[in-house]
Amino acid sequence: MKKQFKYFVAMIITTSVISSCSYNSLKPEVVDRSSAQRMQTVVFATVVSVDRVILAGDGDTGAIAGALIGAAAGSSVTDSDTESDIAGVLGALVGSALGSKAGDAATRKPAIELLLDLDSGKTVSIIQEEGDYSFATGQRVKIIKNKGKSRVMPLK
Repeated sequence: MKKQFKYFVAMIITTSVISSCSYNSLKPEVVDRSSAQRMQTVVFATVVSVDRVILAGDGDTGAIAGALIGAAAGSSVTDSDTESDIAGVLGALVGSALGSKAGDAATRKPAIELLLDLDSGKTVSIIQEEGDYSFATGQRVKIIKNKGKSRVMPLK
């Protein structure tokens, strides 16, 4: 029974690690595949300010992987079923906390917050991952809006 549990845990860990490797960029020059050949709304604006911010990391995948690893490690420290169950739960708790911290640290990204005066007179703020473009106060930009997401690019 324990051998089957370890194989199951290994399979879950492998799946979690592989799924966490998928990368969803928030850079303005990276476009979702589903956006190709679809009409998007464009709004023009002027940059009021540019501030550097940090996009918080995603600790969820790390927490899941850490919990599974901790549970497997904890449950294998003793031959007693009761002690093994307790050690497995404690291992899962510790592993989850450590995995969450590791996942958060590994996925943090530098970003920018752009305060923009739209040509319509409205002022908005958009946060996006730092990309290949630089922005300056007074610069004209285009905002491309699609499916509730906006990306800001310099107006050429």
